[in-house]
Amino acid sequence: MAELKRYITSDELKAHNKKGDLWISIQGKVYDVSEWANHHPGGELPLMNLGGQDATDAFVAYHPGVTWQFLDKFFNGFYLKDYSVSEVSKDYRKLVYEFSKMGLFEKKGHGVFIAMCVIAVLFTLTVYGVLCCEGMWLHLLCGGLMGCLWIQSGWMGHDSGHYQVMMSPKFNRFAQFLSGNCLAGVSIGWWKRNHNAHHIACNSLDYDPDLQHMPFFAVS
Repeated sequence: MAELKRYITSDELKAHNKKGDLWISIQGKVYDVSEWANHHPGGELPLMNLGGQDATDAFVAYHPGVTWQFLDKFFNGFYLKDYSVSEVSKDYRKLVYEFSKMGLFEKKGHGVFIAMCVIAVLFTLTVYGVLCCEGMWLHLLCGGLMGCLWIQSGWMGHDSGHYQVMMSPKFNRFAQFLSGNCLAGVSIGWWKRNHNAHHIACNSLDYDPDLQHMPFFAVS
């Protein structure tokens, strides 16, 4: 005899929104991520922001497809009784599906590698021009080149802190360390723990008529 499903309501789910008692819902199934919050690669703040809520759209937006296979170990046996999907979320998920079929989310890695090579060449030319050459205009040009490579390195550090920009996780960590920590001065450890929360916030807010607007990614 099949085991009967156990259900909770959205109001009951909302009660589990604190550190140490953190539940989320993904496609109607309820997951206990209380312990996982301390180990979450994106930091605990995104999970805290979504605690006691449906996190389907946020999960789809910020996780690769292979992540779905790891969800079952967090399933606590409950299903959301009043789970529903808004029209905005339906359109969003349809777009994600279509873009995935088109291969737009595949990691190429070549563009990042080429950018890192360009940054290395610019850095070498800049240091050589300042230390081994004379002339005010040449030094000004070197300063401009240094500014360009620093900005590009910052963007690379930013992107590698959010997702895997290289084909291999090992090379992605190298990109984080070189571009984020060494050149741009962005601490990846801090970035992962604190920065991602403001990206996830739009997925963690239910519709509030008093605000007179819907969040950019509405969650049912």
